[in-house]
Amino acid sequence: MSIIEFKDLQYIRQKHRDEKIVFCSGTFDLTHAGHVLFFEDCHKYGDILVVALGNDYNQKINNKGKGRPIQNESTRLKMVSSLKPVDYVLLDMNAPNDDILAMLPIFFDELKPDIYIVNVDASDIPRRQKLIKDFNIKMIILERTCPPEFNNISTSKIIKKIKDEVEI
Repeated sequence: MSIIEFKDLQYIRQKHRDEKIVFCSGTFDLTHAGHVLFFEDCHKYGDILVVALGNDYNQKINNKGKGRPIQNESTRLKMVSSLKPVDYVLLDMNAPNDDILAMLPIFFDELKPDIYIVNVDASDIPRRQKLIKDFNIKMIILERTCPPEFNNISTSKIIKKIKDEVEI
């Protein structure tokens, strides 16, 4: 469970050359059990899980003024790095032209993951599918699953519940 930098990606591939590397990315704001379930599911597909965490700037642009992320990138990096299924986490760089998918080919080229995993509700899945073709990477699209006792937990639901409880 280690926070790494972009320059370390090629060394991760060298260090784990005989292992299956899984790559995923996201904001992972207000880390909760749903994120843990996602990382556990991702890790089932390989030996090493590498997570790219969206930086604050990109997430603010992507969320169009909704006040997200709630937690800053340093806090989110620490939280994700502490989760058992995650082997490595790094901060995504600023995306050119505010295109958050523009960095994927660079990650794919440096890390050379065997598998790239997204949730079914990820943005622009057709474009993601097109991007992986040049890198001989298998893409897996996971359905969001959550045991009933977790009440379909999500960051948005947590934020709504907090807002509903706060009197203005």
